[in-house]
Amino acid sequence: MYNSQDRIFGYDLIKTIAIFMIVFYHLGGIDYGAFEPGHFYLPNLNKFFSALCAAGVPLFFMVNGALIIPKNLHWKQLLFKVFHLLFLFVFWKFVLQYLISFKLLAIEDKMVHFWFLGTLSIVYLMSIVLQKSTILRHAVLVFLFLFPFCYNFLWDVVLFCVPSFDACNVIHTGFFTLYGILYYYLGEALRTRHTSSFYAIGLIVLGLLLVNFEVVAMSNYFQAIYDGINSSFPTLGALAMSVGIFSFFKDVNYNDGYVRKIVSYVGQNTLGIFLFHVLVIFLLRQFSPSIFVNINFWIAFLLSVLILLCTAFISSLIKHSRFAFLLTLSCKS
Repeated sequence: MYNSQDRIFGYDLIKTIAIFMIVFYHLGGIDYGAFEPGHFYLPNLNKFFSALCAAGVPLFFMVNGALIIPKNLHWKQLLFKVFHLLFLFVFWKFVLQYLISFKLLAIEDKMVHFWFLGTLSIVYLMSIVLQKSTILRHAVLVFLFLFPFCYNFLWDVVLFCVPSFDACNVIHTGFFTLYGILYYYLGEALRTRHTSSFYAIGLIVLGLLLVNFEVVAMSNYFQAIYDGINSSFPTLGALAMSVGIFSFFKDVNYNDGYVRKIVSYVGQNTLGIFLFHVLVIFLLRQFSPSIFVNINFWIAFLLSVLILLCTAFISSLIKHSRFAFLLTLSCKS
């Protein structure tokens, strides 16, 4: 049995916020208004504040970096983590997508959120190389900041100013999701750095505005409401929000036993929540599809909390069984 006092509360809180953002985003069906051809699109309040979810996945990269890099793991230990992650990726992809989803529930949609495990494996692999040379590490991080983060922002500006510009397919890139490397090392860099609450909140607000700026630019360019969450991970907006949220919450230490236990409970089960929440959402959609049409923002909020707690419970059952290795990243997290 774990002891919540042994865990880093600030990181568990960040992980709880991040996994909620992911569940909320994947729930879908929220009323974001409608795009009217010929009219200049502006996001409604639901769309505006949902853009906060663009910080969900980046925060997980940052927490990983803050927890793992200071341990100075040997390259063999990192390589073991890579193989373990790939095992989890293959095992749960097979179980959830093919055995359960495909055969039992006939889900045709792919569980695309599994990409995170693959990218985290690449980040660990890259860290084996980058930890050998400070100069190479800094060069790679600067490159990633310029491309894709600054690159994507420049295209947002171009398309906002000239929506008729023929940009083909080069207007936005995640650079094969390698942007995760920058977030990973940012987590470690910010781990011991104090940022005032004022500046942290300022970064969150700035990031929220930048993500919505991209939503406006891309929506009016493509003549359809732009995602602005999953596709915004490699943007300056998501970067600013993630740094702000991480800096604001990393040193929080709540002493109330009940609150601490809940946050720590969710924090230690985030992998299971991440793996199972899409399946629970699909089941809800199958049994009551009408609920997922223009959902009220606060109803979606409550549904996301319930799904989060439900999948955390499923995860905890597995983690307290002989199959616990199937829901652990093989390090204290």
